[in-house]
Amino acid sequence: MFSQEFLTNFLLFWAVTYAIGILLGRYMGKERFRVGVFYLEISPSPRKFMGVLRFLSKIVGPLFKVSIASLLVLSVLASIYIVKITVDTLFGPKVAQIVPIIPGVTLDLSIPVLLSIFIVLVVHEFGHAAASVYSGVPVKKISFFILFLLIGAFVEPDEETIKRLNPIRRMGIYSSGIFMNLLTALLVFLIALSMFPGFFRSSSGVYVEHVFRDGPSYGIIPDGVVIKQIGNYRVKDLPSLMDALRKYKPGDEVPIVTDRGTFLVKLGSRPDNPELPFLGVRLSPFPYYDSVLPLPTYISIALVELFTYLLIFNVGLAGLNALPMLPLDGGLVLSELLTIYLGDEALAKKLSWAVSAPLILMLIYNILLFFLS
Repeated sequence: MFSQEFLTNFLLFWAVTYAIGILLGRYMGKERFRVGVFYLEISPSPRKFMGVLRFLSKIVGPLFKVSIASLLVLSVLASIYIVKITVDTLFGPKVAQIVPIIPGVTLDLSIPVLLSIFIVLVVHEFGHAAASVYSGVPVKKISFFILFLLIGAFVEPDEETIKRLNPIRRMGIYSSGIFMNLLTALLVFLIALSMFPGFFRSSSGVYVEHVFRDGPSYGIIPDGVVIKQIGNYRVKDLPSLMDALRKYKPGDEVPIVTDRGTFLVKLGSRPDNPELPFLGVRLSPFPYYDSVLPLPTYISIALVELFTYLLIFNVGLAGLNALPMLPLDGGLVLSELLTIYLGDEALAKKLSWAVSAPLILMLIYNILLFFLS
């Protein structure tokens, strides 16, 4: 699964991290800096972030009822979705519909992936913290961590103060993380559209990440170009590129039109199927979009990758946390609603777990299906 080079670099990184952790631990104290088995946690004083939290509280706080409504709508949609895909896979083709986010396993170990995960988790946790500040709840701890390959953050509001709030305020705090993820997704989409007018609508080519040595394109097509046309066939994305290639056969000389000019390539044969044509290049899975800014091609494709991951991860995390399943945010809100309706907190908690249990089983089933299929 992992190359020897990756494992060597991974172990070297953690060896250096442990050494730095020992030194910083003596300087900062164990309460501010913790190092465990492939785990690093830094906990600056929450006072350093109060300016940011007060600013965010002015956005999230007054909209706490909107955030509760957003969670409830998303909770219904997420529940319908997980029930539907579970039924579909139980009585139909066993095709996984949920992909766990595991950098280096289910996703490339790249800067856009790690940065997106970090931003999404920070946004979510700071949403909870901002709503807590708005409701007068002290934030006891703000921590940033690295766990194996996952970079993230968490906040710890004062639980005793939260318990003394009225149920609507508590639901506002529970739902604010999801609300911030949805707002961030909307903001990212608008920024992406302003920079790349065709974003998610009309791509304009396919980016060449690498040209394989001894392949038919080696020494002809340089790395980092955008393929816009193959022969007489326009290329907008990977499917259109594959369709264009299928119009030719191995041995054909085909003009490849790129953003840096036209190159004549004699197509080779695919190693796994000699009857199919082969360019000998590694292509980006992300479509290329023309930018309104004079950006280098590699910067444009990196930004598209970052924006795409931010959209998917923000919406995905919001949907997961909205499930009416304890101990997730949706489950906490469900418990509060049942407490208001029934007037019995203990009974409401039991009913919440009764709703949570089948959803937990369905989620585990779909995750296992991904790894087993």
